[in-house]
Amino acid sequence: MFNFTILAIILALVVIAYLAIFVLQRATVKKVNELKARKAQLESLKVRNELVEARKLSLTGQSLKNYQKFESDYNDVQNNKFLKIDQQANLVLFEARGINIVKTRREMVRLQSMVDDTETTIKNVRAGLSDLKKIDEAHREAIRDLKKKYEDLRKRLLAENFKFGPANPALDQFLSQLEGDYDEFTRLTEAGDHATASDIYEQLAMETTQMENMMQDLPAYFDKLNVKYVEQLNELAQGHAQLVADGYVFPNDSVEQELQAIDGQRQQVLNLLADLKLKEVAEQNGYIETRIDNMYDTMETEVKARQHVVKNANNLSSDLLRLREQNQALTIELDRLGQSFQFNHQELETRRTLLEQINTAEAQIDHNDDLLESKEISYSELRIQQEKLLKQFAEIETQQVEIWDKISGLEKADRSARQLGGQYQQEIENIKHAVERLNLPGLPAVYLEYFYAVSNELERLAKSLNANLIDMDEVQRQLNIVSADIDTLKEKTDDIVDEAALTEQLLQYSNRYRASSERVAAASEQARMFYEREYNFKQAMDVLGPALNSVEPGIYEKIVDSYMRRKTPLS
Repeated sequence: MFNFTILAIILALVVIAYLAIFVLQRATVKKVNELKARKAQLESLKVRNELVEARKLSLTGQSLKNYQKFESDYNDVQNNKFLKIDQQANLVLFEARGINIVKTRREMVRLQSMVDDTETTIKNVRAGLSDLKKIDEAHREAIRDLKKKYEDLRKRLLAENFKFGPANPALDQFLSQLEGDYDEFTRLTEAGDHATASDIYEQLAMETTQMENMMQDLPAYFDKLNVKYVEQLNELAQGHAQLVADGYVFPNDSVEQELQAIDGQRQQVLNLLADLKLKEVAEQNGYIETRIDNMYDTMETEVKARQHVVKNANNLSSDLLRLREQNQALTIELDRLGQSFQFNHQELETRRTLLEQINTAEAQIDHNDDLLESKEISYSELRIQQEKLLKQFAEIETQQVEIWDKISGLEKADRSARQLGGQYQQEIENIKHAVERLNLPGLPAVYLEYFYAVSNELERLAKSLNANLIDMDEVQRQLNIVSADIDTLKEKTDDIVDEAALTEQLLQYSNRYRASSERVAAASEQARMFYEREYNFKQAMDVLGPALNSVEPGIYEKIVDSYMRRKTPLS
């Protein structure tokens, strides 16, 4: 039984191997037939006819060498490679009958490579032949196009030579060189040496485009250099001469020298134009235009400056008159107020300094007028001087107005200070009378000291207001002090009145408990001493309040709250 199983397995493996070999052989035969079909398709291509057609191009030089290589490559395919492909295909079929699968696969790969290589060679040959034909056609078309271009360029150069100025000889020489290169290109093309002709054609096409561009750009460059710039320079020269005749002065006048220098640069650029150096021509033209624009700007600056000078002169005249009138009015007002008030902010000195500045400015204006009349200053320079003076006049006016604003309020401030001083004096009298009406046993020394200090301040204020020359700064300072101290005095007086009144009520209320409470009796005696002898009403409240609360909780606060609700302001 065991031997039968082994035999069955071996038999199954043999069958599987046989089937695998059979399948591989069928696949190999199919692949070989496909490659032979590709080879047959390559053989059917009419490459030989294409070689014959290309031979008719009468190729020479490098083009002929290229053709000969294509022909040699195809001959090798036709005479050798096709035959070797057939031999290799037969070898693969022969090997496929055996069981050497590895060798069969290796030979198949070689067959595949031979067919691919042959196909690539034929493709390259056909593409090369096609390129030769296309190049031949392109070159022959280029011959026709270039011939027409050169004929048109020659006609235009002859008909429009006035547009190119000094560049005509160089253009003619350049075109002649192109025509010579064209003849060589034509000869090589006719001879079939397309490879060499291609090199010449690339250079020829580039230079032809360059020639066309130059003939396109040159007229505009020449027109600028020969017409536009000349007209502008003449216009500038005439304009400068006319402005000078009209009285204009140019700072460090070098206009004529600059115009001559620009014209010299123009002549140099014409030489560059004659040499066809158009890039440098464009660059230099830009410089020339900038210099010409600067000349126009220089003259326009003076023309505009003259307009401003006339306007500024009128403004300076009116400003000068107004400043003098302001300064004179200040002088009169300072003299009048100086009889009664003391000046602490250099008003007198500043007024004199401003008058000196006005006089100096007027002298400068007169000097500038003399310079202008003698043509020693330009309008642009004079305009700068005028604008500086106008700015200075504005600053002088601002300072004079500031002085006027300060001193014009002195009398009003004096009246206000006297009114406030009287008001404060009345208030302190009212405080004195209000305290006296209370019939207090006395007043605290600290309070009296503050009261008399405020009274002394009022006396000093009155003395300042009655001085021969009133110092309003000092008066205002004293007013500020008195105002703050009067408010403080009112608060202190209000506190004393409240404390004295509350102490009296607490003493009266304590009589209820003097017989029943030793603490209240003692506190009452002590509080009465503070009230009647030391006039320390606050201390009396602090002693008596807690004692009353000990026998009747909260009574102190009730008495205080009741008083504060019923109290009347101190008048």
